[in-house]
Amino acid sequence: MKIKGDVKMHGKTVEMEMQDIAIKENSAKIKHKIVVMSGKGGVGKSTVAANLAYGLALEGKKVGILDADIHGPNIPLMFGVEGQKLGSLSEPMKVHDNLSLVSLSFYVGDSDSPIIWRGPAKLGAIRQFMADVNWGELDYLVVDLPPGTGDEPLAVAQNMGKIDGSIIVTTPQDVALLDSRKSVKFSKLVNMPVYGLVENMSGFICPHCGDRIDIFKNGGGVKAAKELNIDLLAKIPLDAAIVEAGDSGKPFIYFSKGNKAGEEFRNIVQSVIIKSEGGDIKMAKKMKIAVPTNDRTNVEEHFGHCKEFAIYEVEGDKVINVEFIVPPPHAPGVIPNFLNEHGINAIITGGMGQMAVNMFKEKNVDVILGAVGAVESNLKEYLSGMLESTGSVCAHEHGEGHSCSH
Repeated sequence: MKIKGDVKMHGKTVEMEMQDIAIKENSAKIKHKIVVMSGKGGVGKSTVAANLAYGLALEGKKVGILDADIHGPNIPLMFGVEGQKLGSLSEPMKVHDNLSLVSLSFYVGDSDSPIIWRGPAKLGAIRQFMADVNWGELDYLVVDLPPGTGDEPLAVAQNMGKIDGSIIVTTPQDVALLDSRKSVKFSKLVNMPVYGLVENMSGFICPHCGDRIDIFKNGGGVKAAKELNIDLLAKIPLDAAIVEAGDSGKPFIYFSKGNKAGEEFRNIVQSVIIKSEGGDIKMAKKMKIAVPTNDRTNVEEHFGHCKEFAIYEVEGDKVINVEFIVPPPHAPGVIPNFLNEHGINAIITGGMGQMAVNMFKEKNVDVILGAVGAVESNLKEYLSGMLESTGSVCAHEHGEGHSCSH
């Protein structure tokens, strides 16, 4: 790929002026532009970008994905087109009926060859992508940026015109969260709205027993989102199938119905659509939430020993109905099946036995353990994304910790 024109420190070449016109014309054909970024590498940023773009395409949106990670263009691998070449910048590579892709890897040597470019060359490449690629009419352009806040993110922010929002990907580790704060501040400095934070690698769900193991700590993303006053869009658990899907050339969201990680990816997609096309992210979905109580005020310590369940029907962050139901007598497996018949999507409780936890997770019900105090305050925290499960289970039934024998 030959970079056009000379980049000058003062003033612009005629070719750059022409590029500005072309960039403006192309940008006008794109309804919404979303950038995916991270403060550091290795947090799954490209995986989130690929699944977001594919998820939007599955929703019937016309989508382009620009791999702007000059030194590590991995998006083609995730769509099964690694090693393929394009002779011209004018037409992107079609990877789905509604999804097209452009990456530097389509125009340079083999994938093992390093890209050793200084800032002006990288700026020139990104401007050339923006000016020369004929995306046509798009609903969304998703831009996968390299880690950090260097040349490429600045080039995109300064040359792409109005960007709808940035998505910051992090992990629960302190070092990743520290760097994610820099990405949030960068977005604000360049007047780019922050759509929210995605906490990737957010615990591991054992496929055999359903127990959650917090390998990289717990609660960091929730805390960071609260401190930075931004939305927590998703908490994606570790799942080997995500890696396998990416390596196979099909983003994970394609295979992931009925899966917790897939549900989190779909939450990101729906949040982006709502934020971009109007409305409140909190209106993204309707759900039913069960809370055990003995006095209709406080959360009961153990869900199987309560007098009633408060069943909240919510739409986004608004309670549209509440009813109190009396559960059947406590016995193994009875109450999870009873609540499932009532269409419960989540349960907030003090404690629960491991068998019940597993039964709920098999039915894709979100289980929040360790809740204490007022029912309504716990519900409010859950709806705002700030209520964290302790992950502990009742020791009197099934012991504590991860006791899976596999």
